[in-house]
Amino acid sequence: MLIDITMANFRSIKEPQTISFAALKDKRMDQDKVQIVSEKLKVLRTAAVIGPNGVGKSTVVRAMETVKGIVTAEASDENPLKRILAGSLFAYNDVKNQPAEFTVRFLLREAVSEEEPEVVATYILKADLDHIWEEKLYYNFGTSRKLMFDRTANASLDEEVSYKVRWGKLYRGDKKRNEKAVDCRHSYVKNAADKGGETCSEVYKWFTEVLDILPMGVGTSSERYVASMLNAHPSWKEQLINFFWSMDVTDIRDIRVGSNKDGKFVQSNDGDMVFFVHTNSKAAMFSPYGKESLSMKRLSLLALAFFEAFTKPKVLIVDDYGMFLHPEVLIYLTSVFSNGCKRASQLFAADCNPTLLEDGLLRRDGIYFAEKDSVGSTVYYPLSNFRIGAGGRTRAMYESGAFGALPITSEFRFVNEEA
Repeated sequence: MLIDITMANFRSIKEPQTISFAALKDKRMDQDKVQIVSEKLKVLRTAAVIGPNGVGKSTVVRAMETVKGIVTAEASDENPLKRILAGSLFAYNDVKNQPAEFTVRFLLREAVSEEEPEVVATYILKADLDHIWEEKLYYNFGTSRKLMFDRTANASLDEEVSYKVRWGKLYRGDKKRNEKAVDCRHSYVKNAADKGGETCSEVYKWFTEVLDILPMGVGTSSERYVASMLNAHPSWKEQLINFFWSMDVTDIRDIRVGSNKDGKFVQSNDGDMVFFVHTNSKAAMFSPYGKESLSMKRLSLLALAFFEAFTKPKVLIVDDYGMFLHPEVLIYLTSVFSNGCKRASQLFAADCNPTLLEDGLLRRDGIYFAEKDSVGSTVYYPLSNFRIGAGGRTRAMYESGAFGALPITSEFRFVNEEA
């Protein structure tokens, strides 16, 4: 589970901003939406950042995408930093060209006993387009914080970059050989995991197998995702049809996956094409995924991601969560996830749709607002900062301006200077 992420000097964020998933100790909030990790650590199952267009809601998603991309970049990629961070460093003069900074805390292992408490990992990364300047990993065993490794570059930009590396006593894996094998553009976690290092392998596994950032659009990447999931889980076709029926989409009776063979669709267990079979009382129609409505594509993508979170621990991060969806469907989807997700699974959504503020849908400490400050930098702040009376209607209060994070519109008239 994701516990918090802190970002600085990245895209629209200048000063450090934190989104936390740690639940507040408030018995007035819904306890069913909280995963109890230990007596002192309770983590939200669902959370969201909400605000107007263009203020930096998606920056949180891009930050997690960036950290995952750097951690998992292959050694054959000569400079993954330039590819991943291009155009992402904050543009103001006082911080321009300075490294982006990220700190991600996540639950790595649940408690087994009092002698084996939960393990929370803290991964710290500071990087620009050409160098990883800092990469650190700490483990918290219950309340005890232990260093795993600390890889920090020298401060001089005039010399070839070298690193001072420290390892904690509990670090498991080859040390000296790995230290010299990693260049300034690649992650130590990835390198050590590739060589079988126990500590870095479990961190790498969290980024690759638990953290799931859904495709943004509804194009070919979306279709490939749907096809791959249905190929891996054939029984989920029926589950997906039932899911559509639960939202009153009742004309889809079959879903087929296959490939294009000489201009014809051929069913196969490794294909990347998807067809929906629509039926009525008289006939059936085969509809390719690309011809389906945008909302049906979006629902397919979300549903299959949800199904996986129902069967194994997943941290689902979804940008533009409510894109193409009816407000009532958005409420329904969020409730389905909350009620069905496996222990240690989470959903984090970025959206401009105030439907997510419907009372009872998310906890107040799981709702963050995004807006720009006086210098144009993104700031985040939680709904729990505000007092709301027992009869308060959160969405109505937001739409009346009680919490900020609303678009300020003004009159616009098109002037045709070509006339």
